Amino acid sequence: MGTDFEEEVDKLRRNHYIDQLIEKGAFGGKDAGLESIAAGGMHSLLLDENGTIWTCGSNDEAALGRVTRKVTDPLDKNYGRTVDDLTSIPTTVPVAVQSLVYDGFRTVRIAAGDSVSAAIDAHGQLRIWGTFRAASGVIGISKGTLYQYHPSPIPELGAHKFVSAAAGNNHLVLLTTHGEVYTLGVGEVGQLGRRVIERRRISGTVPEKVVLGSRKRKAVVVGAGGDHSFAVDDQGNVWGWGLNSLGQTGTGKRSGNADLIVQLPKIVIGLSKADLGGATVVEIAGGSFHTLFLTSDGRVYACGKSDEGELGIAYDDRAFVDRDYPNCLPHPELISFPDADDPVVHVSCGTHSNMAVTQAGALYAWGRQVCSELGLGHDRDVHTPAVVVRREGGSWSAVLPSCGGQHSLVLLRKKN
Repeated sequence: MGTDFEEEVDKLRRNHYIDQLIEKGAFGGKDAGLESIAAGGMHSLLLDENGTIWTCGSNDEAALGRVTRKVTDPLDKNYGRTVDDLTSIPTTVPVAVQSLVYDGFRTVRIAAGDSVSAAIDAHGQLRIWGTFRAASGVIGISKGTLYQYHPSPIPELGAHKFVSAAAGNNHLVLLTTHGEVYTLGVGEVGQLGRRVIERRRISGTVPEKVVLGSRKRKAVVVGAGGDHSFAVDDQGNVWGWGLNSLGQTGTGKRSGNADLIVQLPKIVIGLSKADLGGATVVEIAGGSFHTLFLTSDGRVYACGKSDEGELGIAYDDRAFVDRDYPNCLPHPELISFPDADDPVVHVSCGTHSNMAVTQAGALYAWGRQVCSELGLGHDRDVHTPAVVVRREGGSWSAVLPSCGGQHSLVLLRKKN
């Protein structure tokens, strides 16, 4: 999280390192700040107004996009710490990814998975780094490279330009300027939208195009959960695929194991343009076993694992009372927020936690907590959206949330 504090942080806390960098003009000039954030498994990406990516957190599997080394802590000889190889700054502190700076790579989009990171620049160029890990171990992000420490292009996609990237635990979903969807990474449970033979699992690191029912159909939005993936086509249909053990793809679930894995893209139930009264899904975020869908008019729908507050739906809600399964909702249901007149503009999912930001700058959080990642000042599970940052009053407005493995980031703006 970019902090020297090693204890659990149970409330939103300003990052004084970020404040210092803003004061120094490090993010693009006087008072320039951050534009975007992405929380991964145990690392974080921060994008400044100059298009530079700053990273912090664990670099055990090259997720930071820079080389680090272990040194002895000068204050405790029995304790080691990891520092940046160039600057000797600890990895708990955000440091710029210099190789991208040297290349003149001005980033506009970022994504972070367990130990993989991705960036897209203003010209649609893609860079990725880190690694993918399958059940059998590390498979790398390209043939012959287990750990990619510096951002690198994908040779097979060199001719393509990209507008968006979504990261699951160990896979990426990529959207080109022509509306094509490509996936790469681990494909053990269908998250790549194609069949990957176990004995040739390395083939998953070679990107391939995903077909949404017809090769003529174009995509406009992509999303990902832990081991599941999504795309919205140009007609407003939402497609899901991957692990569906608890209905997290939203494509329905039958008894037994018939729908345990959705190998190829399948339409998500109840989220078509007609179903939504003319609205469309504009953002999709997923946790380990649940998913959130944000519509163009600010509504949020949820599906998947439901027994620990992941879906944000009260237990006395009709959707719960009438559900067919005791621990999940296999198709999306509407979440109710305290202020119905304040539409949601961004959503994010952690492993079992969630955050949502509204048009007026309110921040809500709900779900299961492991390390107080909801920022509510306690570690109890929360079953419906709870206010973290108020819509009215206070000094700050929420702009963008990002939930990681066991930590959360929130971009805030000071109110006038």
